[in-house]
Amino acid sequence: MVESDAAVILHEPGYPDRYYFPRLDVKMNFLKPSDKSTVCPHKGKAEYFDIEIKGSHRSNLAWSYPAAKLNVAEISGYIAFYDDPEISIS
Repeated sequence: MVESDAAVILHEPGYPDRYYFPRLDVKMNFLKPSDKSTVCPHKGKAEYFDIEIKGSHRSNLAWSYPAAKLNVAEISGYIAFYDDPEISIS
């Protein structure tokens, strides 16, 4: 689902390191925008995606900060994924 040489690793205290991938490197045909959004005081507003792959549906498994705050501007528009042992994102 993702193949990238341009991923950004975000290190946040108290959270596992998270890879953020450029949208051009993500097979977006497997992602469908969901209705969920959240606001992080450090990163900004996140939008979420459901994933449909191999006959499996996972809600809100991926997210993106379309306009991340300046202190994490390198993740703006990039997509990250929650860990899910039933779906391989590589």
